[in-house]
Amino acid sequence: MKTINGYKLVEVNNQYESLILRWRNLEHIRINMYRDTLIEEKEHREWLDKIKNKKNILARLMLYENKPIGFVNFVDIDDKNNKAHWGFYIGDKEAPRGSGTVMGLLALDLIFLEHGLRKLCSEVLGFNNTSVKYHEKLGFKKEGRLKKQIYRRNRYIDVVLMGLFKEDWIERRKIILEKVGVD
Repeated sequence: MKTINGYKLVEVNNQYESLILRWRNLEHIRINMYRDTLIEEKEHREWLDKIKNKKNILARLMLYENKPIGFVNFVDIDDKNNKAHWGFYIGDKEAPRGSGTVMGLLALDLIFLEHGLRKLCSEVLGFNNTSVKYHEKLGFKKEGRLKKQIYRRNRYIDVVLMGLFKEDWIERRKIILEKVGVD
């Protein structure tokens, strides 16, 4: 397990089940997810069981000085085409500034350098410019836009498709390592 400046990614276990549910139901997180309605405890447990038991899903909790602050998961891990999708959030509003960048660094190292994936895909809701900029900072490129893809709160929302290739991450990570103060 790699540690950077007190940050690390750990496997999700039952100890954090209620914390992750609380985070998933926070308004600032829900508004940026495909599904923005409250999640019931039973449904959350089923989702966690699926994460723990499927080989095409990888989930990690982000700790800072051993305190949980965020969550990242890789889904639809496709061994044949060597690609996956990801989702993430910082759940702790008290997390130090820059925690998202470090989480991205650790997560992308995990999926590209440890698991050897070729490509990581992301789908960002069209209004979420902060997430688009975050992805671009990590080296993702826009690959397309799905117009009026999802219906929410009486309107249709676009989805921005983004992708990052392993070779581009290897180059970009040097810049990110400098930004977070790691040689």
